[in-house]
Amino acid sequence: MQRLLAAVVIGFTCQVSLAAGNVTYLSCPAVDKRADDLVVVLDKQNGTASLQSDKIGSGLNFTSPASFGPKYVSWQNQSKSFPQKFTVDRVSLILKRETTSRMTGSVYLETSTCSIIKAPADTKF
Repeated sequence: MQRLLAAVVIGFTCQVSLAAGNVTYLSCPAVDKRADDLVVVLDKQNGTASLQSDKIGSGLNFTSPASFGPKYVSWQNQSKSFPQKFTVDRVSLILKRETTSRMTGSVYLETSTCSIIKAPADTKF
C-alpha cells in the first residue's frame, strides 16, 4: 500500500512539474514604448498566449488561442478598429506585432527583442 501511495505521489509531482514547464514568460519591453513592462505568457499545454502590462489598458492585457509551431508561436487580438497579429520567433526571441488600421488599411509593424524571465520565487501558483 505504501509503495502504491508513493508511486501516486511521485507521478503527481512529475505531472505538476511538467505542466509548469510548459509555461514560458517573456519580457518584451520595446514593442510599445508605453508598456516597457510587457510580459508575454506562452502556455503551450493550454494553447494560449497572454499579454500583461500594468502600464497600459486592455489593448495589451488579453489572452488568445495560440498556434505553437516549431519555429514560431502566433496569435491574434481581434479588435474592431485595430486587429493585431503577434508572432514570437522561438529561436531569436523576437516579438513582432502587426497592427492593421481598418479605416485606412495601413499595417504597422513593431518588434521587440525578448528575454525569458522566471516567475518570482514567492509566487504560490
